[in-house]
Amino acid sequence: MSEHNFLRIRSICVAMICAQMSLLGLLSGTAHAASPLNANDVTILFPLPKDDVSSFIRLSDLVGSDGKRLVSDETFQRFLDVAESSDSKIVDATGQSTQISFSPQMRETKTWFIAGIRLDLGAPGLSPGIETKFGQIPQIRLIVQPVLTGADGTLKPEDRAAHIIFSFVKGLSGQQEVCSVPAVARVDPDIPVIRAVLDDFVAFRDDLSSAKFGSEIQTAGPLTIHPGLKGPDAKKVRDRLEAILEKHLKAGQVSALAVMGLPTTQPEPWIFMAMRRDVQTGAIQAVPSPALDGRQKAQLLKFLGSERVLPLPKSDNQNPLSTCFRSPDARVGVSTSELLSTAASEQRTKEITGLIADPSKSHFFNTDCISCHTETRLLRTKVPDFSFPGLDQAVLPKSSWNVRNFGWGFEGGSFKPTVTRRTAAETEEVVKAANDLLNLN
Repeated sequence: MSEHNFLRIRSICVAMICAQMSLLGLLSGTAHAASPLNANDVTILFPLPKDDVSSFIRLSDLVGSDGKRLVSDETFQRFLDVAESSDSKIVDATGQSTQISFSPQMRETKTWFIAGIRLDLGAPGLSPGIETKFGQIPQIRLIVQPVLTGADGTLKPEDRAAHIIFSFVKGLSGQQEVCSVPAVARVDPDIPVIRAVLDDFVAFRDDLSSAKFGSEIQTAGPLTIHPGLKGPDAKKVRDRLEAILEKHLKAGQVSALAVMGLPTTQPEPWIFMAMRRDVQTGAIQAVPSPALDGRQKAQLLKFLGSERVLPLPKSDNQNPLSTCFRSPDARVGVSTSELLSTAASEQRTKEITGLIADPSKSHFFNTDCISCHTETRLLRTKVPDFSFPGLDQAVLPKSSWNVRNFGWGFEGGSFKPTVTRRTAAETEEVVKAANDLLNLN
């Protein structure tokens, strides 16, 4: 059987499974539960792979409702090529250059697995101020990481990550600020489609709680590893998640990607870079970071030696919200680079990290990547007894070397499932918006 026919047959089977799930929900009267969604219903963290990967979703296995792979080998190779291109090269004061690189095994799509799934009802943020300026881009974000298999069969996650972003957009709004420089277009969301996605996640949550997968699974409580993925029913739960993704996602929806990578043979520095995908041509290109100088596309973080952050960010998260990009000298903002280069006081650490962790004030267009990836561990280092309500202490990063926001972070010589305060705050916004949309509040 050809691969094309196999993918078509598989997509038809997935559609039939999802149709049966929807019908069962309607017949049982559980299409909409009386109880609201919780953090673990919209931000789904997978446990760390240990013995095998049967309960995990391989990126290369995902097929959309149109019968095409969600991320083809060709698309993923384009992504890796951009990640390894000169766009990720950063030169320090001594003239030494560093850039992202991947081993041959890491360049195989089949070695990348989903570490987390995030539903977002409106990038770059859901606060009233941000929505008014930027509009709303509902998204499903797949956080994927490579898991290599050693000669002895042991599984070895790698300290690299990719975000693959599927958007649900209806079009661009006519409302937009008048700027003397290029501005970010205001986006109108495709609400009916994202609502259908939410309906299936509500049904999924209800089936977990009613023991449809074997045992009763409750998702309420602090944000943590998804309860259904760390018990005896993990394989069934994984299959249901895969079916929901394949029902609602198509390859053509991939609008943005991001990478966090390392040089092949070094434990640091980490390099962060965002990319845009042209949904018409499929072309992928790195984009300048709005929180740098407007031209630079990558940012580097290290803890050994000097120049911990390169280039230094020019944040704008203390100015009034605007879709117009201010010149670097007109920006007013803070970043964690200050905390990484100085012995900041406890109060100053709280002020800076608190602003970075607040999605109503800091977002992609005014704050650098490294700040969002370091605020929690820097705060915990300075204020060890700080409380993080709504977030399981077991998944909080403890080590500076764990730079993951959401996924499997490297810590203490091994990996651990990780969630930061920033991720928890964004999730809280999504939960409220989702429950409002579904009238579950």
